[in-house]
Parts: sequence; structure tokens; C-alpha cells
Amino acid sequence: MHSDRYPTWSMPESTVDALSRALGPGWRVVSVPEPTFAGGDGSREIPGPVLAALAEAEIYFGFGIARELFLGAPELRWVHSAAAGARASLFPEMSESEVIFTNSAGIYAEPLAEWAIAAILHFSRGLDVAGRGKRERRWPYDDMAATGHPQTEVSGSTVGIVGYGGIGKAIGRRARALGMRVLAVRSRADASLPDGADEVFGPADLDTVLERSDHLVLSLPETASTTGLIGASELARMRSGSVLLNLSRGGIVDEDALAEALGSHRIRGAALDVFREEPLPADSPLWTLDNVLITPHAGAISPRFWERQTELMVRNIGHYLSGGRMENVVDKMRGY
Repeated sequence: MHSDRYPTWSMPESTVDALSRALGPGWRVVSVPEPTFAGGDGSREIPGPVLAALAEAEIYFGFGIARELFLGAPELRWVHSAAAGARASLFPEMSESEVIFTNSAGIYAEPLAEWAIAAILHFSRGLDVAGRGKRERRWPYDDMAATGHPQTEVSGSTVGIVGYGGIGKAIGRRARALGMRVLAVRSRADASLPDGADEVFGPADLDTVLERSDHLVLSLPETASTTGLIGASELARMRSGSVLLNLSRGGIVDEDALAEALGSHRIRGAALDVFREEPLPADSPLWTLDNVLITPHAGAISPRFWERQTELMVRNIGHYLSGGRMENVVDKMRGY
């Protein structure tokens, strides 16, 4: 959990101290100062010192865990990933083991929710059009005020949130505060109404949500059943003035179909923080479209990351030592 290049992802000494205090006497905490990269679902690097430290480890904290590291840790009983996604760490040996696997999905909820609201406002208030005018050194008043102008108000609009976990709920609460109607899509819809939502739907009702939403937010994990979830037919069901927001994983959206829908102005726009291939290749048509907002998988960056991460790890250490129910346990079969 160290990064020389990206301090946001580098564990501070105060967190190491907090973990040591939480574990108490009889435990030895080894913090290996090897640089890693925390992009996506976690690092796939295999630093030698980390591999050596894992030889006798019972608990491992990192940005995901690579298969080679897992196989080199015969005493391992619990793996915690500081990443939100879990797919890259669910290789067969992990999935079939009794090792507890926890992730950090809820840690990213607040900054990603702010990213989503910012992206919705970006398009609803025509900031993309204003930005294009600035780049062209052209006064874009006609574009923003004449017949057919792109500006709307978010109050009274509808946002569909596909994947209504911690991140989805944080978005829903903010959207409702701005006067938006929130349609929540959950993997298991029931009669109870989740926090921040006006209506709740199951996966089978996705088409209904597509047809009713002015803003469609994807905040669900990528699994075998969600890869390619939004393709040409789904995009065709969206409203002509609607905006797609993807802050989960790039593989959930067919990028070729999305580029076609955006290029033909079938939908109003898209805000994308994640992509099928990262960094996004220079020849991707998404770069050339004026109605696309692109951020480099950076929507979750926050100076409060380690504050929240430390609190989660310390709480889970308490649950682990007492044999209690742990938080953020990944269902290895479902993939999240």
C-alpha cells in the first residue's frame, strides 16, 4: 500500500500505527515500502519483499491480491483490498478457499457521488457547450439559448441508478436533495424502499428504467452477468436527451455502440470515469466527441481516503479478533 508517485494511495504511518494498536499484543505488523499502483481492482505487481512478508502472514492488506502472492501465503486467513472491485482477485484458488475476502466499496461512495452530481450538472447546464465555445474562441450564446438549446433543470428530472449499493445510495440522497426522482435498480428487488430512492426495480426491469431516466448512472460491479450490460439495444431505449454516466467498470458498456449513439446524437451525452482499456487508447472515437466528459478513473480520489479506509480496517480487525460479522465481505460466487 505504498506509492511514490501517487501519495493519495500511499498508506500513512498513522494508519500503520492504528492497525498495530487494533491488533494488540502478539501481532506483528509488517509494512513493506514497495511502490505499487492501485488502479482498477488493484495491483497485479509481485514485489519480492511483499512475497517474502506473506510467507507467514495471517492477514493481508493491499490493493487486491495477485494469484502468486496468494499462493505464497499458506497461513493466510483474511485478505482486505483497498480497491472497490474484486474481480481481479477472484482467481480459482481464492474463490475456492475459505480465506475471508473484504473490499472497500463503501469507502469511495462520497467522492464518487459528488462526481456523479457534477457530471449531471455539467450536461444539464450546458457546460460542455460553453467549454466547446471557449476552445473555439467563439461566443456560444446561440448554442445555449436558441431553439433546441441543451440546458435543462435537474429539479423534476429522473435519475436511474443501476447498482444501488453504498455508492448508489450516496448518489440517490444527493439527487433527491436537488429535487430529482430516483429509480434504483438492485440485483435483488424487494418491497422495501432503499435509502434515497423513490422507486426500486430488479434487473428484469432495466428497460423500464432506461426509458424513464433523464440521467442513467452505472454504479454496479462488473461480473459475468454485467459485462456488456449496456449495448446498442439498451442505448436505443434511452431518451434522446438523456445522459449516461459510468463510474463503475468500463466493460459494462459497449464502447463502440456508445460512440455511435453519441456521434449520431441519439443521446445527449456521456460522462465516463472508467473504460474497457485504461488508459483510453489515443485512437478511441470517444476522444473526438464533444458530448463526452472523460475523467481518467480518478472520480474516487479524495484527501479523506485513508481516514475512511483506516476506520474500516480497524473495525474489521475488531470483528475478526472477536469472531463477529465482518463488513464488506465479498461473495466470491457473485463476484462482489
